Amino acid sequence: MKKSLRTLIKLQKTLVDEQRQLLANLRDRHARIEREIALLQAMKAREQAAAARDPITRMTYGAFIKTVLKKEHDLDQQRQVAVMAVRRAHDRLTELFEEQKRYEVAEEQRLEEIAKEERRRETLMLDEIGSVMHERKRTGAA
Repeated sequence: MKKSLRTLIKLQKTLVDEQRQLLANLRDRHARIEREIALLQAMKAREQAAAARDPITRMTYGAFIKTVLKKEHDLDQQRQVAVMAVRRAHDRLTELFEEQKRYEVAEEQRLEEIAKEERRRETLMLDEIGSVMHERKRTGAA
C-alpha cells in the first residue's frame, strides 16, 4: 500500500502540473484574442475618424466596416469558447488538486499509524525490559 500511495501521489502531481500548463496555455489564448479585439476596435475607430475627414476613405468605409464586423463577431465567438475552456480547465485543475490532497492526507495518516504502532511496540518492549529487570532485582535480592 505504501508504494501504491506514493505512486498515486506522484501520478497525481504530474496530472496537476499538466493541467496547470494547459490552463496557462488557454489563458494565453484568451489574452491573445482579447488583444486582437482591442486592436480591431482601435483600427475601426481610426478608420471611422479617417472616413469622417476624407471623402475617398468614406467610399471604402462600408466594405471595411462589413469586414470588421464579421471579424469582431468571429473574435467574440472565439473569446466565448476560450472563456469556457479556461473555466473547464480551472475546474478540472481544482478537482485534480483536491484528489492529490486526499492521497497526501491518506499517506500522512498511514505514516502516522506506522509511527504510532512503532511507539506502541517500543513501549511494550521497554515495559517488558523493566519488568524483567524488576523481577531480577527482586529475585536477586531475596
